[in-house]
Amino acid sequence: MHSVARSKHVHRLLSLATLMIGCGTIVAAANTDGVNQTVNGADLQISIQQNLNDGHANDAIAQLQQQLSKDSGNAANHNLICRVYIQEERWTEAEQECNRAVELEPNNSRYHQWLGRAYGDAAAQASLTRAYSLAKKVHAEFETAVRLDPTNQSALSDLGEYLIDVPRILGGGTGRAEEIAQRLQPLNASRYHELQAKINAKKSDDSGAEQEWRLAIQSSPHPADAWMGLAEFYAERKNFPAMRQAIQSGIAADRGRGPALVQGATLLIEKHQDPVQAEQMLRQYLASDQQSEDAPAFQVQVQLGKLLAANGDESAAEKEFAAAHALASAYEPAQQAPRG
Repeated sequence: MHSVARSKHVHRLLSLATLMIGCGTIVAAANTDGVNQTVNGADLQISIQQNLNDGHANDAIAQLQQQLSKDSGNAANHNLICRVYIQEERWTEAEQECNRAVELEPNNSRYHQWLGRAYGDAAAQASLTRAYSLAKKVHAEFETAVRLDPTNQSALSDLGEYLIDVPRILGGGTGRAEEIAQRLQPLNASRYHELQAKINAKKSDDSGAEQEWRLAIQSSPHPADAWMGLAEFYAERKNFPAMRQAIQSGIAADRGRGPALVQGATLLIEKHQDPVQAEQMLRQYLASDQQSEDAPAFQVQVQLGKLLAANGDESAAEKEFAAAHALASAYEPAQQAPRG
């Protein structure tokens, strides 16, 4: 699943590892009034991006399909609709649209990066044979994204995480990941330390990994995400008291109530630690003005609905499922959830 706020993309990116080891352009209308139409096009693009960030998938898709019907060669809009489909876990459509963006602008680093992400999410749901094929495509797209723009920090992080997570048969390995980490260091110290923490963890150097997570926290202007990364590190080692403390530190650092709250709540739910705290965090995120493409509102509403249902509050759960369905009617978890 394109799980809610897993870590910055990847989210959500690669549950590939377990599976494998187990085996720009602004839209413009006809040029009759250049100034006004550029403004209108810019306003529309802002509206689409806002709907993407807020998890208003139905609205974003309707806007983008309308624009693509007028200009099917707009790579930016193909990329944007791909990203909405990724949110809705519509893997086939996401692959098609991200592929189209790359075909139209083959030298755009970020379009290759998003195509790699689409392949990665699809691979996590695929049969072993197809997942193997898709994983190689993930690798190729991330490598291309980095080659086209060596300063693309998120692409470097995505490539580094891929190299850590997958076996050597798919191009993985900590040696190459360390090379990528060194390229990140002068660009973004916090991302460098996060990637180095994951490399150390892969090498079973838990002390070194913990130290790197703390360096990532210290060097980040927005440390809440790194706190949640440290919490996930503790969770994987079943150190739940330390996990909860890191989550509390992340909450304190996240005054805007952004997607780090969802990442922390997800850990609490998955590890059966504090459902009351998790519910509070999900509600704070949904009420905030810091919602993000990384944690679409409809995914969070379904997550909250499931938590409420597990706690016996079926009526409140149905309201959350209905709210999610209203935002993203093609999102299967919202379709399958009971809504009265």
